[in-house]
Amino acid sequence: MRIWFNKSFSSIHGVLRLLRDGWDDGDLIIFGSHTQRRFGPFVECDLTEIEPDLNGEEYVQWCLDFCNRHQIDVFVPGRQRDVIADHAADFGRSGVRLIVCADGDTLRLLEDKGRFLESLPADVITHRYERARTWGECEAALERISAEGCRLCMKPTRGTFGIGFHILNDQISPLRRLLSSESCGISHRELVSILKEAEEFPELLVMEYLDGPELSVDILASSGAVVAMMVRRKPFSGRIQVSSTSRTEWIDEGPFQVLDRHPEVEAIARRLVAHFHLGGLLNIQFRSRAKQPEDYCVLEINGRMSGGLSYVGLSGLNLPVLAVKMALLEAGDSWPEVLEPRLPVRIGTRTEAFAVPFES
Repeated sequence: MRIWFNKSFSSIHGVLRLLRDGWDDGDLIIFGSHTQRRFGPFVECDLTEIEPDLNGEEYVQWCLDFCNRHQIDVFVPGRQRDVIADHAADFGRSGVRLIVCADGDTLRLLEDKGRFLESLPADVITHRYERARTWGECEAALERISAEGCRLCMKPTRGTFGIGFHILNDQISPLRRLLSSESCGISHRELVSILKEAEEFPELLVMEYLDGPELSVDILASSGAVVAMMVRRKPFSGRIQVSSTSRTEWIDEGPFQVLDRHPEVEAIARRLVAHFHLGGLLNIQFRSRAKQPEDYCVLEINGRMSGGLSYVGLSGLNLPVLAVKMALLEAGDSWPEVLEPRLPVRIGTRTEAFAVPFES
């Protein structure tokens, strides 16, 4: 079985390890490609190749040629997966199974956080937000959301890793931002000085800041139905209100993530997978208010594997292996067995070192 991962994030290393360690269905050959010649996770691949500087249709054609040259059975795209998904039929005619969570139009919708939030089902709750492209729109949104008693934050509607996310905090001066690690805080005064000078800027989401616990849900789905999922609670330190009381308590979970069942959140995740007709590997982010920690709001859907899949594997649930086996199913085949995970699990992380062969 030949599987190819094109350019992706460095967290793909954990996914490749899960696939390598958990594959029990014959020989496995892993192909990797990246624009960086010394991309670290290449150490987990059997064969690697450097990707050309191409985009759009030209890049898709290179991908098709790669699949034909190497007789690829399953292709898991990271880079330009929306354009690749547009050409799913072309890959299918070449005998290649794609693992993508949706068609190209849906992937582009998920990448646009503003359009995504406006496309949520009416019965799915989210935080207070508005879209803004000019300082006038941004200022009006800040005033309206602030008037509701909400703490404020903002981020670009497109982006990864929280780049561009800022929490409004008038205690942070530009000097403090420059000399400290509080890069995600910004004062209203500094925000005005930056945005007011710009006639127009890439669209921003002006939002209510959710200050409660955060959940990350890793999912394997097929045609709008969830096959398997795992909820990870991110590390949280802060004061939250005890459910159905006026009492608060301090929670400090340290640097650990916790894998466990959250039936209400899992039900919302199933609703979203069905609504957007998703499949393959994806991730949904939720967060709550400290005053209502039991009510989780949807933040976003990532139409790709998350970096947390290696954490999920520590529960005994190997989502990459299941995804590949699902992709290889023929009509009439039964779904692969989904093992019951060992829960709850508390996950710690450490820096990993590995040897890289010298180039000849």
